Amino acid sequence: MIQAVGFDLDDTLCVYMPVAVQARRQAFAELVQPLSGLDIETIDEAYQRAFWQMMEEIKQEPWRSRYWRSGEPTRTETMRRMLISLGLPPNGLAERLSARYLELRESQLQLFEDTLPTLNALRERYRLFLITNGPALEQRRELHRLGLEPYFELIAIEGELGVGKPDPAIFQFVQARLNLAPHHILFVGNSWAHDVKGALQVGWAAAWLNRDGTPPPEPELPVPILRSLQELPMLVPSVPPVRQVGQV
Repeated sequence: MIQAVGFDLDDTLCVYMPVAVQARRQAFAELVQPLSGLDIETIDEAYQRAFWQMMEEIKQEPWRSRYWRSGEPTRTETMRRMLISLGLPPNGLAERLSARYLELRESQLQLFEDTLPTLNALRERYRLFLITNGPALEQRRELHRLGLEPYFELIAIEGELGVGKPDPAIFQFVQARLNLAPHHILFVGNSWAHDVKGALQVGWAAAWLNRDGTPPPEPELPVPILRSLQELPMLVPSVPPVRQVGQV
């Protein structure tokens, strides 16, 4: 029944969040701690406050369209606000900090060990695609750095389309390009809200990649749970049709 299998990128195919945390804290240790004398935890708490404030503003102009093109403007603005909150002059330092954080993060990106074996096992039998949120420039560079582009027939990036998961529009765009009925498509990702619910709401099948064993937010939904991508090739042929979210 399933003819196409799609994937999320960050923390599904590649290790992202742990790398991002490590990279920013290293950047803080190099560039902020010597000037401030503050411990890394205090600096990181200030960063997180600025980050979540920025995340709210990214949803609106003028930041939204800038973020879709590149993460640099909002990343630098987050660093600027963090530095101001710590009583440090941001001019020049915010730009250096933003660039160093990106350099460290991208240099440390890595695929999960189960990613390539799974993609190689699936691509002979299924059409593969990818849907990822994030800025166009960074996401394309990440895919190229990780060598993932050749595996996918279609790559849909929030920054290139102006819409991201869990908005139905990005899933519908992919479905139209694949020219398949919803019940022929399976989507796999680590985010319950963005990946699982996003796919279910347009009638796709979904599987939740749950590497750390977190209880499912909605255990009543009949969504397969994977502890590793290596379970996926055995799962795909047996995925049952699912109702769209809200159907009875």
